[in-house]
Amino acid sequence: MTTVALLDGGLGQEIYRRAPDVSSPLWSVAVMLERPDIVTEVHRDFILAGAKTLALNTYPATPTRLKRMGVYKQMATIHQRAFQALEEAVQDTGAQVDIAGCLPPLFASYQGRPARTFADLLAEYSTLVRLQERADVILIETMTNTLEARAACEAARALGKPFGVSFRVEVNGDLRSGETLSEAIAAVAGYSPTAIMLNCCDPEIMTAAMPQLVRMYPQVGGYANAFESVEEMANGGSVDALEARSDISPETHTALVRQWLADGARVVGGCCEITPAHIQHLAQSLEKDFELIRFSQL
Repeated sequence: MTTVALLDGGLGQEIYRRAPDVSSPLWSVAVMLERPDIVTEVHRDFILAGAKTLALNTYPATPTRLKRMGVYKQMATIHQRAFQALEEAVQDTGAQVDIAGCLPPLFASYQGRPARTFADLLAEYSTLVRLQERADVILIETMTNTLEARAACEAARALGKPFGVSFRVEVNGDLRSGETLSEAIAAVAGYSPTAIMLNCCDPEIMTAAMPQLVRMYPQVGGYANAFESVEEMANGGSVDALEARSDISPETHTALVRQWLADGARVVGGCCEITPAHIQHLAQSLEKDFELIRFSQL
C-alpha cells in the first residue's frame, strides 16, 4: 500500500480563531502566552483527527519578529511553552506522532526577497533550530524566495534530522520574489530535503502546480490554505483582516487533496483555515487507500 505522510492543518489560525478576545501581530503565540490550554486543545483535536505530524506553535516567534514586538527576551520561553503544549496533547492522546519544528519567513509572510545576506539569515535560522532541536523533524514553510529557503535548509540540515521545505507560489506559478518554481527547486535540491512541497497558496494554484513539482523532485507534497485573499496582509495589514473561503468544505478539501495524490504527491495536510474537521475527513477517506505515516517515516 502506498504511504502518505499526513500533516496537521492550519494550526495558528485555528488557535487564533478560538481566542476571539486576543488580537496581536504575534497571532497564535499571543494566545499561547495567555491561554496555553487553547493551544494544547487544538493540537489534541488535530491528533484525534488523524494527523501524524504536528507542528509547534512557533510560526511568528522568529528573532526578527519578536524584536520588532519588543518581546525578544521571551523567545526561549515561547519555544519552551510551544513544546509543552504539544507534548501535553501527545501525552493525553497516547498517539505516536512526529513533533515538527517550524522555520518560517523571518520578517513576515507573503513578501519577496529580503534585503539581508545569506550569513545573516543563516544565523537567525540556526538560532531557531537550536531552540527546536528536540523536535523529530523540521518543516521549512511558506518560502517566497530562494535566499531564505537556502539559509533555512542549511540550518535544518545541520541538525541531522529529516526536514522538508515548502514554497508558496502565486497565480502565475512563480514565487513572490519573481523566481520560478524550477529555480526554487534547483536552489534547495542540493540540501537533500526529505520532501519539497508547496504550502499556503490557493488550492487551485496547488492543483495547477503539482504535476510540475512531481516531475522535479523525488518526494513532494502540498498543503493549501483556504483564505479568500492574503493581499491585505502581504501589504502590511493585520491577520485579523484575513477571511476564510466558504467553499472549501472538508469534502471539497479531500477531493482536492486526492487530485494532488493522484498526480504524485506523498505529503499532504492543511494550511491556514484547514481545520481538524477537514483533517479528520481527509484521514478517514485516505486510510481506505493509503497507509498514513509520520513525516519521519518517508
